[in-house]
Amino acid sequence: MGVFLLLSGDYLIGVDGPFRLVANEVAIGLTMPFAAIELCRQRLAPSHFIRVVGLAEVYSPSDGVAAGILDRVVDAADLLDTATAVATGLARLDRAAHESTKARARHSAINAVRSGMTMDAQTFADVAAVRPDGEPSSS
Repeated sequence: MGVFLLLSGDYLIGVDGPFRLVANEVAIGLTMPFAAIELCRQRLAPSHFIRVVGLAEVYSPSDGVAAGILDRVVDAADLLDTATAVATGLARLDRAAHESTKARARHSAINAVRSGMTMDAQTFADVAAVRPDGEPSSS
């Protein structure tokens, strides 16, 4: 779930080190939720999309930049200064123009995530309606 929350951000700064970035759902036997797939589709480089979503490939922070999981990787000692500099620059943007442009740029992705959430809710409802023995529940 951490990767999906991460991919929801506007500017993603990571720390260099022995960290692993992975959407591990497939690796642990879970089918990736539709909404999570759409978050990944919106953010990831096309050449890495299936590698992240379908193959559960593990990325280092620096490899995560090429994949689109992160925008930038810095040394841990530089994280606060870098984040402050980025935030200061972003704060100079016209808020209304930023909000409107972001809504337009992400319009299709937002609709796809909403649709995915609806499909995920139906999938979960269908699973909940089946008893452990595989028979439909009586409720």
